[in-house]
Amino acid sequence: MVDIGTILRHYKRPDIQKEMVWSANDREVAVRFSDKGFGKRPDTLMYPNDVLELAKQQASSFHVSEEHWENVLSINPALKPKELNDLRIGWDLVLDIDCPDWDISRITTDLIVKALKEHGIKTISAKFSGNKGFHLGVPLKSFPKSIHGKEIKDWFPDGPKRIAAYLLDYISEKEIKELKDGTIVISNKYEYSIETIKKVLNKSDEELFYTLCDKCNKKISLKQVKTKKFDFICSKCGYSEVDVDGIKNCKQCNFLMDKIEKKNTKNICSCGSDKFTKKFDTTKLIDVDTLLISSRHLYRMPYSLHEKSGLASVPINPADIINFNKEFANPNGLKVSKYRFLDSTNTVEGEASNLVMAAFEHNPIIVEETIKKFDFEKEFESLTTAIPADFFPPCIAQILSGLEDGKKRSMFVLINFLSNTGYDYDKIDEILHDWNNRNREPLREVLVKGQVRYRRVQKKRVLPPNCSNMAYYKNFGVCHPDNFCARIRNPVNYTVLKAKIAQGKDKNGRKKLTEEQKEMRRKFREKKKLEKKLKKEDIDKKETVKEQKQ
Repeated sequence: MVDIGTILRHYKRPDIQKEMVWSANDREVAVRFSDKGFGKRPDTLMYPNDVLELAKQQASSFHVSEEHWENVLSINPALKPKELNDLRIGWDLVLDIDCPDWDISRITTDLIVKALKEHGIKTISAKFSGNKGFHLGVPLKSFPKSIHGKEIKDWFPDGPKRIAAYLLDYISEKEIKELKDGTIVISNKYEYSIETIKKVLNKSDEELFYTLCDKCNKKISLKQVKTKKFDFICSKCGYSEVDVDGIKNCKQCNFLMDKIEKKNTKNICSCGSDKFTKKFDTTKLIDVDTLLISSRHLYRMPYSLHEKSGLASVPINPADIINFNKEFANPNGLKVSKYRFLDSTNTVEGEASNLVMAAFEHNPIIVEETIKKFDFEKEFESLTTAIPADFFPPCIAQILSGLEDGKKRSMFVLINFLSNTGYDYDKIDEILHDWNNRNREPLREVLVKGQVRYRRVQKKRVLPPNCSNMAYYKNFGVCHPDNFCARIRNPVNYTVLKAKIAQGKDKNGRKKLTEEQKEMRRKFREKKKLEKKLKKEDIDKKETVKEQKQ
């Protein structure tokens, strides 16, 4: 625990007070009073002298929210999510990188900085957390105004969680490799043996490794693979199958099956395969605290002291993370950095759009509420015959030819499109398998099959996004409209109309007339028109005669 003398000397410095008040602008603040815990919430820092006054009351550290608020003091635990959204102005992306090993912590943070830059972000700020790791920040101004038609401020905490998960996968796949001899290589220059990693991270084989099914490519933890296997036998009809555990009804007669533990059997996957490959889970090396990314959760304020280490959470140059030494954060003789954490002064608005798009594509969502129904929806519900690919719109045809970007979004578009144009899920699974093989870098087969399986179970059809939704079509280069596109609002609409025209039907599904029928209708209408004219002339003539008699 930091002694009271150090606390007072540190927090009475005007330059420290000024920076801390700047960091508290529009943010909720929570104060920790040494071993007494946190003070009241919500709280804020309005004036530099507030810092010293709280320090005199034995305030040891200050913590601040990722979220910006319209009125901090209006926040209370009783507010509903919608009410919190109304109060929230926006949020900064704050990633808390914390690892038991100091070297791995610095390397991980440096890799995330590199990944952010590769996604076009220039306004990256960093600070030492005060103990074992670092905080990285991207300010609110960097993000687009909305995502999938929903204001950016309302994407908390789901938005930053998606971004954090995406960055972890991006780095683990690109920068961390497992060699055949079991050595782990990070960024092609840092090497660690498995035993060293187990020791520094204090993790077991079950935590660091997983198995990959050789047949379906499904990722299974070692703990799951070691689960006992059972024979499930139906005493009514004799049907049997093997699975890991649970309760099962017979697939033939729906009778509850008897469960008998198997002995000396091989491990099996849900697909029936017993062939596995052991793999190192590269994401275990990169530890980003996603608990921080939750509503009203706080991170240590810049220049706040850390109770355990006695060091200050000092802002640093993101480019110097590898060379940062904890001695630089000693409160005795600490210099205020020229860098400010989450300073958006020179930020280019929307510069994080590519990161957001990549993250939401990596962790896709179906925004059902943004997909508008249109006139033909009732007819789609009764569509039972698959419409041939000749009638598909240009965007679907281009997607099916194979892609370089936008594969995950396209997978959802294809599933929604095909399920609404008469294709059953077995055929959809087959089409997606062929499509995925045409992609420059195919998606994992287990991901594709998993999404088809999920939609099959849901038994709920959702239309693909309308053509006006640029995020799904134009932004990854598949929107090349033909003359017919101007008449439609949705790819399914396009296909159904095209098919009707080819079948000789009009847009309402009625059979088109032959030329002979059209001629007969024309003559009939002319006859009716003439009769109407003669009738009117006869009425006018009678009216004239009547007037003359009067």
